[in-house]
Amino acid sequence: MDAVPQKIYELMGVIEARDSHVIDHRLRAMSALGDLLLKEPMEAGVLCLLECVRQERNTRLIMQAMSVLSRIKAEDAVPVLIDVLLATHIELYEHPEPADFDKSDESARLRCGAAQALGKIGDNRAIIPLMSILNNRQENYRLRLAVAESLGRMGDEYAVKPLIDILADEREKSVYLKESAVKALGMLGDIRAIEPLIDILESKQGIRDKFNFLKEQIIEAVGRIGQPSRKASDSLRKALNDEAPSIRLAAVEALGQIGDEDCVEALKNCVLDENDEVAKAAVYAVYTLQGEAAIRELLSRENLPRFLREEIEGYIP
Repeated sequence: MDAVPQKIYELMGVIEARDSHVIDHRLRAMSALGDLLLKEPMEAGVLCLLECVRQERNTRLIMQAMSVLSRIKAEDAVPVLIDVLLATHIELYEHPEPADFDKSDESARLRCGAAQALGKIGDNRAIIPLMSILNNRQENYRLRLAVAESLGRMGDEYAVKPLIDILADEREKSVYLKESAVKALGMLGDIRAIEPLIDILESKQGIRDKFNFLKEQIIEAVGRIGQPSRKASDSLRKALNDEAPSIRLAAVEALGQIGDEDCVEALKNCVLDENDEVAKAAVYAVYTLQGEAAIRELLSRENLPRFLREEIEGYIP
């Protein structure tokens, strides 16, 4: 027998050992098995990991098995991972101990792991079960966060509307879930998300504290989608005057990404922003939109800080 298959079978033997005293050995064996399966895929190795997910009662072992299956992008694992996501048809949920295990934090962590694994594998069979979790406000909010990001990672067009609905739903009180939905929409890059994203941003203009990160995520998503529109540009220009430097920075970067040259003058005004990172980002955005001549003009401005002058000169051959 060749060396790699032989080593795979040896590792499988360690993984299949049910002695509770060697859990750490089994965890390390799973990781090593994943490394070998990346080099030489073997159905037996995948089946060993799947059996662990189906039959094990130790959540550390199940989490590790799911992580390895996602790392090797094992499409055969999708139905079993969906079962974990939905808390059904695996030993831990068929015969739970304690009886209310499905309501525990440990169960939520396990289901989050399944959602993340499904996102990494990227198989469309997971879309409908993932969306069913996303749309259920009774589900654990951490699970819905993981599902939103997995849908964004998978890049399926059918995920766009449910994610937009999360943003528009006034009954949805979790800012964290809205942040994850925004991030997912940015990853999907679908232009249908632009209007809803801008509407949310406009509704939060002037609101600080816990909404700052949501606004920042929206602005970054708009920039990532990169579709110029007057509404988007106008809203981003307003964000250039936000009190929070992180919002101003995100707006500068997004305006550079969407490529609207009508915003150049507004960006030039940001070159003297009191925050150094915002100022440097404005220089890069101006250079991106109008090239060397535009940033040469910036050098003629009075009171230009030395660090910024050096930053600008770095773009000039």
